[in-house]
Amino acid sequence: MASGIVDNHFTWSSFDVGVNSGTAGNYEDLLDAITIISPTETPFLSGLAKSVARATTHQWLIDRLTGFGDPDVGNADVQVTPESYDAVFTTESNRKRLSNYTHILRKTVDVSDTQRAVNTAGMADEFVYQLRKKIYELARDIEFALIHSQMNAQTEVGNVGGTPATGRQMEGILNYLEPDPAGVTADYLNSDEEGTITECGSPIARLTESVYNDHLQAMWAKGCIAKTAYCNAPQKREISGFITNATASFSTRNIDAAAAMAVSNIDIYKGDFGTQAIVLHRYMPNREVLTMDEDYWKIAVLRPVQCVELARAGNSTRAMVEAELTLEALAPATAGKIIWGSLHYGRVD
Repeated sequence: MASGIVDNHFTWSSFDVGVNSGTAGNYEDLLDAITIISPTETPFLSGLAKSVARATTHQWLIDRLTGFGDPDVGNADVQVTPESYDAVFTTESNRKRLSNYTHILRKTVDVSDTQRAVNTAGMADEFVYQLRKKIYELARDIEFALIHSQMNAQTEVGNVGGTPATGRQMEGILNYLEPDPAGVTADYLNSDEEGTITECGSPIARLTESVYNDHLQAMWAKGCIAKTAYCNAPQKREISGFITNATASFSTRNIDAAAAMAVSNIDIYKGDFGTQAIVLHRYMPNREVLTMDEDYWKIAVLRPVQCVELARAGNSTRAMVEAELTLEALAPATAGKIIWGSLHYGRVD
């Protein structure tokens, strides 16, 4: 190269001809897959038995036996009838009617015809993909409502003056356990018929094994042996930590059902008041533990999950995924909750 001559050589690179340049010419490297890591587990919706609801107000009856006597009183409470004694009749207690409202949950999809026609990555049809996605989302919404919904009556129909009405809501299990006069577990239920609520401390304390077993004992006194405990991460860690200070005799009470050996991450807790599966549930409040015998709780379905394609209003395909159901508590005393636990494992705050 002669002296004083500038080298104007230009090397073409992917930076110059890539998809973001003005002279784009390279194909993009787009993986033909879509990854979703959002959690989809729904222990309540999947695990509770199903029954049939036939009206928007779903009702059922509860009853109870008369007391058998006070063990601490002993002989004074023993029932006996003398020979040749005339029959004596007592007034029987009335059965009680419980109820819950059916709850409508819905998801909608609207995909343009153009989007369904173009070449898309990770799917064959945008409409089908979105519909499947909405089914998962609806299941999560149902699970959340079964736990947290607060009973509410719908007082007006549809869209009144263009404003959506306040929807009819069921009483979720956490609110069902509260002796709330406005809810289905109103004060006409006595303490033996209501769910059991135990405080970790006042106002906040760490969940201890003693508190946990006090709670189970209170449920047992009402005739219930809990089978499952649902909790979020902080309380799951507290329960898993019960084994830390365990003696040799206690270690057999915290077992892995498969290996029958003591483990630090408790999935099965076997104690004085039965055996509970400890279920990590991300929809549970961080400060609470729900305990229950699922045999007495059901999901009453008025309308099962259905996918309905809606009328076209232009060049798009519309559909909705909808269900109507409620929570059925055949015996509220078979569930309870431990409240006011520490928000963080190992601390009180």
